Amino acid sequence: MLEVYPFDIEIGQYKVMLNVVDARGLGLNAGDRVRVKAKGAAVTAILDTTTQMVKPGQIGIFTEAHKELKDAKNVDILPAPRPASLCYIKMMMDKQKLNEDQIKSIVRDIVDNHLSDIELSAYITASYIHNMDSQETEWLTRAMIETGDKIHFDAHPVVDKHSIGGVPGNKVSLLIVPIVAAAGLLIPKTSSRAITGAGGTADLMEILAPVEFSAQEIKEITENVGGVIAWGGATNIAPADDKLIKAEYALSIDPYSQMLASIMAKKGAVGADVVVVDMPVGPGTKLATPQAGRSLAKDLIDLGERLGIRLECAMTFGGSPVGRTIGPALEVKEALTLLEGKGGPNSLKEKSLSLAGILLEMGGSCQRRWL
Repeated sequence: MLEVYPFDIEIGQYKVMLNVVDARGLGLNAGDRVRVKAKGAAVTAILDTTTQMVKPGQIGIFTEAHKELKDAKNVDILPAPRPASLCYIKMMMDKQKLNEDQIKSIVRDIVDNHLSDIELSAYITASYIHNMDSQETEWLTRAMIETGDKIHFDAHPVVDKHSIGGVPGNKVSLLIVPIVAAAGLLIPKTSSRAITGAGGTADLMEILAPVEFSAQEIKEITENVGGVIAWGGATNIAPADDKLIKAEYALSIDPYSQMLASIMAKKGAVGADVVVVDMPVGPGTKLATPQAGRSLAKDLIDLGERLGIRLECAMTFGGSPVGRTIGPALEVKEALTLLEGKGGPNSLKEKSLSLAGILLEMGGSCQRRWL
């Protein structure tokens, strides 16, 4: 038995630490997997070693693993086998195609924190170098949906909006969600925090109201008032996505098939029937040319059809900021001013109304009129 030395540090995976003396005595090395057992609980974790942070006879356990072990005071430790998904990641490196079960295995191990940072980086790198085909991307998307919480609405249609991003001041969701909800459609909008700009949609909305909700709370709020803007990272909706995004950010890469799956998994998990995708195009954006935009739109629409989601892509001008303000508080003020009918920049007004109009038409609340 080893005495537990808890580290009150969240690191996003199950990890434990032994003194090098104990590790050598057990025939273990840093990076090995171990099975840690306590009374009534057990967890498979990745091992690290130290000469100072824990003493011989102790085991340091980080927050995530400690919670799984129900804050145990003493534990046993045994070597554990490597997950099968590592073989499948190596297959990707060797340019081999994966089947549905193999992709599910990788996603499940990501969600269950069974892959180390290095192993997760290997998966992201393999995805970047050897892109998945359309069938593999569909399986990846479905696996990301199935390994998290899903929302099922009784009323339909459920609509949603996504932006490829890359344009400063793109605060249009703050206008689109209330417009669409006011028309009687359901729009459960899960959003990200800042990635490439001064503030993500969730950061902006948090100026006005809380954004951290469970999937059940998102469902209840949407059914009560028609719409919600929530931070997707606070939910268990497509949880593999947030873990993958962290690894991609560290590597500064965005695998194409992973990007497609990331967009559509969140939409599928909230039960969306129709989705509009804002695709800013122009120098400095993620889509430098119209050709790149059309190619991505085709792949997104194809993936949507495979998942039973009707999708339209709107290529918008990305050569300049949207509106006149950048930064959460300023952007919120500008959006509210426009919503209250007190005027505002045409770039923000026209883009918001155009995207909202597409959703209203797709949801059956209006018909397009040609002048």
